[in-house]
Amino acid sequence: MTTMNNEVKEHILAGTMASLKMILTVPYLIEDLTETVPIDAMLHSVQIDLSGECNGAILIQGELSVYSYIGEGMFGMPISGELLESFIGEFANMLTGNLATLLSNYGLTTDISTPKFLKHVNVNQYSQPITIPIVLKEKEKNLMISLFINI
Repeated sequence: MTTMNNEVKEHILAGTMASLKMILTVPYLIEDLTETVPIDAMLHSVQIDLSGECNGAILIQGELSVYSYIGEGMFGMPISGELLESFIGEFANMLTGNLATLLSNYGLTTDISTPKFLKHVNVNQYSQPITIPIVLKEKEKNLMISLFINI
C-alpha cells in the first residue's frame, strides 16, 4: 500500500470523526476502531456510496431508538414513524456530505450517492473495513459507522 493510499484513508477517517463532531449534539464516546462490521437484522442500516478520488461506501447502523435519540438532540423533540425514517437518511446525508466537503479541503473530489436503506448488509464487495463504534452516553447504545474504502 502506498503512502498516498494511507494518507487518503487517514483523511477519510479523520473527516468522518470531524463530521460526527459537527453533527452529533448528544453526548457520545468513540470506542476503539475495529475491522468487524456488525451483521444484525435488528440494526437499521443505511449506506451512502463514495465515488471520485475516494471510492467506497459509508455504512451507518443503529437501532431505531438510537436514531430517535440523535434526532431529539438535534431538534429538541422526540421523532418517530415516517419522520424518523426520513431522518435516518438525512443523518447519513449530513455525515457524508460534511465528509465530502472536508475531503475537498485536501484536494480530494468525492461524490456521494443518495442513501440506500439496507435490509441485509453485504460487506463482501469491499476490503479492509474500518468500523467506528460510537456509544451514546445516556442511552448506552451504539451507533456503528463502517468505512469501506477502495483506493
